[in-house]
This record gives sequence, structure tokens and C-alpha cells, in this order.
Amino acid sequence: MNQDHLKTPMTHHAERRSVDRNIPEIARWLLLDYGRRQPAGGGSTRYDFDKRSWKEVERFFGRWRLKEMTQLRNSYLIQSQDGAIITVAYRD
Repeated sequence: MNQDHLKTPMTHHAERRSVDRNIPEIARWLLLDYGRRQPAGGGSTRYDFDKRSWKEVERFFGRWRLKEMTQLRNSYLIQSQDGAIITVAYRD
């Protein structure tokens, strides 16, 4: 994993949402390292997992490890143009 993500700033809102939604730090790391990137408006970028990106995560960790982390597959985050994480959540 890219250790630079440990330094990725988070807005107060993102920190609060991460706690409220019980989204672990590893979800942010995985999203930033392996997630699919899409424009989110206003120069922001949305990171989420599609089938291809989740397969990359499986190759890194192995499928047996990820059975316990299936909810992470439904996580996403929004990163601002300046690099700060704006919010994190789970897709419905």
C-alpha cells in the first residue's frame, strides 16, 4: 500500500462521517490505491470499487481475507481538487 495516503488530509466533515458510518481507515487506503476514479463535479474526484478494481484488491490481499471485508466493496470517497478527502460513505 502507498504510505503517502496516511498523509492525505481529511475535512472535519469527512472525519465525522468516517466515524459515524464506521468506515475503517483501510477503506480509504484501498479506495485511493485501487479504486476507480471518476469526476465528481467542481474539480473533485470520486473513488469507488467496480468489478475490475475490486479484483485488484483481491489480488493484493487474497480472496479469503476479503470475505470479512465485503462491506468495504461498497465504500466510496470524494476527494477535493486540492487533495483533501471531503466525505466517505457506503453505497446503498
